[in-house]
Amino acid sequence: MPDWRDYYLALDHTRHYAYLRKVLQALTFLRGPQTWILKSPQHCEQLGPLMANFPDATVAFTHRDPVAVVQSAITMMAYSDRLRRTSIDPGWLLDYWTDRVHRLLSACVRDRDLVPSERSIDVNFHQLNGNELSLLEQLYRCGGVELAPKVRNRFQQYLDGNPRGKHGRIRYDLQRHFGVSADELRGRFDFYFDRLDVRPE
Repeated sequence: MPDWRDYYLALDHTRHYAYLRKVLQALTFLRGPQTWILKSPQHCEQLGPLMANFPDATVAFTHRDPVAVVQSAITMMAYSDRLRRTSIDPGWLLDYWTDRVHRLLSACVRDRDLVPSERSIDVNFHQLNGNELSLLEQLYRCGGVELAPKVRNRFQQYLDGNPRGKHGRIRYDLQRHFGVSADELRGRFDFYFDRLDVRPE
């Protein structure tokens, strides 16, 4: 929804994050917990408002080849558009989501240093290759949270029971379905590859 996107992008989200903080404080008062884990890609483009309101936050940045992100988003949207629209415009989906991901990652690269290095960790997709538990241990250490043996074992059981590809894989064909090659699309994100340890998939 381009109009909503434009409205969202024009706002200063500092007060929205202040409201989020107030809600979390109320929920903590009513029933805990003392630590909250929040996940949203939009935090990457709102690091100023995030850190202004949660200055003691530990932030885990997850990084992936933007081509994989865009192709996943536009393929999913094209499939769902078949249910709610009379026609699908692959070119529009490609342009909209490439721009959206570009804006988000540009803001992340621009503002990454607003989060102190001692309270942040970068997790790159290529590191998630059977090495997940050691990354989880690093994240817990960074956040100053103990990873109890019982919790560690439960994570390991989950990882063992849910290997990548367990339910199959989607085969993407950007050129055929959206008229762009992976290399051409990836070239729009050189700034991201130059700044962070992100590898093409």
